[in-house]
Amino acid sequence: MCETGEKCDSGNDNVPMSEQDTWKDVAPISQDDGANTICPIAYTDEYREMMGYLRAVMSKCEVSQRALDLTSRVIVVNPGHYTVWVYRKKLVEELGSNIENELDWVTEISEKHHKNYQLWHYREALVSRLLDPKAVSEMTEEQLVVHPVIRRELFFTSSAIESDSKNFHAWSYRQWLVRTYGVWEQELGFIDTMINEDVRNNSAWNQRYFVLMGDGRGRPTKDAGSPMEGSLADSEIDYATDMIKLAPNNESPWTYIVGLLVRHAPAKLYTVLLPKLKELAADGSEYAAAMKTTPFYWSALVDIYEQQAKDLPDQADDLLAQASEVCDVLATDHDPMRNKYWEFRKDQLVPNI
Repeated sequence: MCETGEKCDSGNDNVPMSEQDTWKDVAPISQDDGANTICPIAYTDEYREMMGYLRAVMSKCEVSQRALDLTSRVIVVNPGHYTVWVYRKKLVEELGSNIENELDWVTEISEKHHKNYQLWHYREALVSRLLDPKAVSEMTEEQLVVHPVIRRELFFTSSAIESDSKNFHAWSYRQWLVRTYGVWEQELGFIDTMINEDVRNNSAWNQRYFVLMGDGRGRPTKDAGSPMEGSLADSEIDYATDMIKLAPNNESPWTYIVGLLVRHAPAKLYTVLLPKLKELAADGSEYAAAMKTTPFYWSALVDIYEQQAKDLPDQADDLLAQASEVCDVLATDHDPMRNKYWEFRKDQLVPNI
């Protein structure tokens, strides 16, 4: 697309650039691979020619519409060429291009290349230019989530994630969006929806941790060792154990709640989580039977006993003995494929005193 958002005149697309009036004044610069290239890349003639002209305009730091149009052609052929994206950003800024139209173009490219990280970083730059975070810093979250720019980006990322829930780049971009514009509360609703749709979506569990530990509004900051409010820790224990009951052999909620408490509320591991897990495992239900055979239940016990031993040194010997027994159970009964790992963990059970 051209700067106006309309498709550029494609009448010359099949005509070599060397024969186009637009490029008559430019001497292309060939790629220099040295005298004895061991394994030259088999570029197409069209791509080799485009890059020759692109090197030429870049060498002169040319800022022009023809250079912008050329970056479009190169990116369509090779969207992973990060240097071209950097040059395009410079052109868009200095030409004063229409950012909305540029975002439309990026959206079009992303339909085929949704895991291209250059595209997502470029989109960040465009959105930041279109909507300066400082300009909306005084808005409430209710106002922010209905702002047309933020609303569109939230929809764009949710669509990308719904298409591929493991798209790391989409999740990373969404974290940038939430953090930059402060739309934390709505994100919890989105995460709940994603986890309810697929309780095994570990990316959504990761996003939950990011939101809970990252907003700084009455909750802890995202610093690794910051303490967590007791009420928040209790509610997250309830939330995670409810999800564990749905699928006891799903690693995500186990990893989430143990990791969360180890970092931010370690005492809750043995004062709240441990009794709750033992109660669930003993209630005679179908999920209780599954819990007692999943390695994640037993692995959680090792982490809990180990943390308790660190916090209560006078009981450390007994607690580490329990953790050691659980390692044996894992190595022989519930996770024999990783028996060497559990032997190693057992050897590492040393009280932190």
